[in-house]
Amino acid sequence: MRKINKFTIFGAMILLTAVLSSCLATPSSQSPEAVAEATRSVAATAQAELNLLQNEAYALEEELKVNFSDHYAGIMVERFPILKVIVYLTNASKSDLAPFVKNPELFELIEVREEVISRQSLLETRKILTSEMDKAGVTYTTGIQMEPARLQIFVFSIPEAEDSLVDTGVSIPSYVEFVAANSLSDGG
Repeated sequence: MRKINKFTIFGAMILLTAVLSSCLATPSSQSPEAVAEATRSVAATAQAELNLLQNEAYALEEELKVNFSDHYAGIMVERFPILKVIVYLTNASKSDLAPFVKNPELFELIEVREEVISRQSLLETRKILTSEMDKAGVTYTTGIQMEPARLQIFVFSIPEAEDSLVDTGVSIPSYVEFVAANSLSDGG
């Protein structure tokens, strides 16, 4: 009887070993190093292509600032969930950008969004308002934002900044937004 129990236990152990070993991952035909290298190569190529398109988008931005300034408001590159280049324009369409875009792949990624004011107009407004605030001794910094296009002026005291402009007779356009800030960076 003891021999039968020993054989039964031995048989159960062999069966258990066979079942557990079938649960282990089977080795692939490629080495882990080859798979990792291929993955790194694909990722590096995708990143290089993304970098190239972003560089071309930056070059497009510079050209639009100079040669399409009456219509150009801004540009933004989105990477997620898909890559696209959003170009903000006033009274212009995507087809108007064709002469400025050399790479057809970049052109396909462009999405145009309409804005009511050009970047050039925002910059001119900023120059006037900041000059008056400088004269009044107001501490500020500025930023240009899209959707909607607006000039943001960050100040410690909104009433003080607005009053300094009103006192000089400068009107504040509707696309100017004052923002209260606890700290301000240098650079205007």
